[in-house]
Amino acid sequence: MARQDPFIPRSTDPRVQRSRAAVIATALELLTERGIAATTIEAVSERSGVARTTIYRQWPGQAELVLDAFAAVLRPPADPDTGTLRDDLVELTTGLARALSTGPAAGLMLALMDAAEREPSYAALHRREAELRHAVILDVITRGIRRGELPAGTDPAEVLDLIAGPIFHRRTVSQGTVDPAFAARVVDRVLLAYRHP
Repeated sequence: MARQDPFIPRSTDPRVQRSRAAVIATALELLTERGIAATTIEAVSERSGVARTTIYRQWPGQAELVLDAFAAVLRPPADPDTGTLRDDLVELTTGLARALSTGPAAGLMLALMDAAEREPSYAALHRREAELRHAVILDVITRGIRRGELPAGTDPAEVLDLIAGPIFHRRTVSQGTVDPAFAARVVDRVLLAYRHP
């Protein structure tokens, strides 16, 4: 079943639209401030002023509300389709680097990864969110394989892991700068390794 976009109201009633926007905004505040576990329906209701019964009519539980809140800022990337695999991957990787370094998405992505290590329900939430982000990148890599830019039989998921790994490591472990130049170097070295094993 396709996920409802948090900015597309389920009702045309202006009151429903306002309450839905208030709940999403409050959930994002709490996620950033307190993390996923503390972003409960009760906490969102208390801060937003929207009744719990109203929230439960829109979202059956905390997981669905959290996922919609993440979707408000962690939009899947668009397919750049520049004409070359290298340029597509540089653009996508630069976007990932930017998301991990600035804006609300940075803290939210890290909070979700942290929670996924602790609770199975959050691990499932993380997998669902990651699948949405990864789908475009995997399609780009698969297209590159079809065009002969990577060897036949290359595993797209492995290429994704080899490119994303250094970006996440630099941001979360060494806490170094993740800039477009670094992203481009990672892409170039991974592609070179596949072309000249």
